[in-house]
Amino acid sequence: MNPRAAGVALIAVSVALSPACARKEGEAAFRPLAVGQAIGAYVVETLAGDTVRLGGPGRMTVVNIWATWCTSCREEMADFNALDREFGPRGVVVLAVSVDADNGARVRRFVEEEKLGFTIGCDPERRVEQVFQVVGVPETFVIGRDGRLVWRHIGNVHAVIDSLRAVIGGAVGASS
Repeated sequence: MNPRAAGVALIAVSVALSPACARKEGEAAFRPLAVGQAIGAYVVETLAGDTVRLGGPGRMTVVNIWATWCTSCREEMADFNALDREFGPRGVVVLAVSVDADNGARVRRFVEEEKLGFTIGCDPERRVEQVFQVVGVPETFVIGRDGRLVWRHIGNVHAVIDSLRAVIGGAVGASS
């Protein structure tokens, strides 16, 4: 085998093996949460100083994972405000969890400027991304009262807001 062919073969083998070597032994492959799957335990502190606990039976919850530096995330906040006004009185919790790295000052300023009335959590350690197997921000999840994933959307919800409303409304109506 000539040296050039040997070099190409060595690179091909290295590339083929690199994903396997990158994972630690025993570490599971990334698999996004699937509809029907139970949500892992998660606790986040809110801007109000309270905590919200997810995982296991509880209230139906719409969870949005976002950041102030994400334009698409900021654009969809009015939709979550509207969902909270519509479904909050029916027992649905709307929770937006910021993954901003600061102490929450930017998040608080944004929430005040936009006059957001729903629950906002701050998770600078980004634990929420592991629990929910987040692909990127924004990402939105609907968790049923049984603690299982009902709906998931990657990206801004504005284009699918009617679908999201129907999912929430159907679930709330079915459990009333």
